[in-house]
Amino acid sequence: PASGILASDDVILGASAGSGAVSLFTNDSRKCLGWAIGAAEAADGKLKLKRWRAGVTDDVQIQLRVMGAYGPTAPYNCPKSALILSNAITLIANQSFGGTPGGPVLGLALLASGNTNYLSKVRTYARSIAPANLALDPNSCDTWDWGYKNVFLSEYYLLTGDANVLAGIKEYTITLAQAQSLYGTFGHGGAEKHADGSFHGSISWYGPVNSAGLVANLGIVMGKKCFQASGTTLDPEIDPAIERASKFFGYFVGKGSIPYGEHEPWSGGHASNGKDQMAALMFALQGNRPVETEYFTRMSVAGYNGREYGHTGQGFSYLWGALAANIGGTNAVASHLAQVRWHLDLSRRYDGSFVYDGGEQ
Repeated sequence: PASGILASDDVILGASAGSGAVSLFTNDSRKCLGWAIGAAEAADGKLKLKRWRAGVTDDVQIQLRVMGAYGPTAPYNCPKSALILSNAITLIANQSFGGTPGGPVLGLALLASGNTNYLSKVRTYARSIAPANLALDPNSCDTWDWGYKNVFLSEYYLLTGDANVLAGIKEYTITLAQAQSLYGTFGHGGAEKHADGSFHGSISWYGPVNSAGLVANLGIVMGKKCFQASGTTLDPEIDPAIERASKFFGYFVGKGSIPYGEHEPWSGGHASNGKDQMAALMFALQGNRPVETEYFTRMSVAGYNGREYGHTGQGFSYLWGALAANIGGTNAVASHLAQVRWHLDLSRRYDGSFVYDGGEQ
């Protein structure tokens, strides 16, 4: 839409929708531009900008697509939210799933769309990462890879009942439980064994990485649901692993955000790069941890504060934030998203895709 109107080295000094001259930015320029995009899409699509170019300042206009306004319960019962989701899902459906966490996350997105036309693509991917002969070694735990894959596979199985992936889910779930430390944590890899050769030692070579470990533990919780749904006898490693993780992460209730590893509670906002949000889901899905669930869900609703900060990039806050706020109900997630909508609109491109200013993620 900006073709022929904006060029490299132009500087945007103000933005608005509606009639009248464009005033200079008086607040965070990104927020002002994001809100102006939303306002223009809700009206006639006309986004006006105050443009500086080579010493000359003037007002220019860009024609955006008219998409309507967000409803008061957005993303629920909101045609604009539904349209944004549909456009994004169409793009995702044409991508290759690739590695982790990208592949499992894109697979989860297609499942969440509710569009059965994508099930064939998702099924092919699910069966490729959960072959019947899958054999994992807890001594070679790949926490990031196994955790995200097991969350995706469990969600896929619970939705479809595809027995072809059940053996793989059992292997991921049991081996993750075996690789967990005696404190319920994971590092980039699993824990060392004790001197007697038994599982669940410490992670002395690096220490816990909670951003990876929480997803691994979430995968164990969801894997247990698959055991139960299929009528399979629960492996004896699973319940103790869930209990260890619940004690470790439950310690932070009332104290602050979950830190990087075995550190004091983090105090840099309510997002903690998605870790509070991962914890909210882990506790909520157990169904018997109301105190922990409420605490981390409330932290998640308030997670717009600090959402843009994260070690190596803030992608995990973006990925898990609204999912966890949604545990609190439709009003909670609507309140959360209302605080970050300027950023979502600013990050959405004209073709329906999103681009963020994060790092590795």
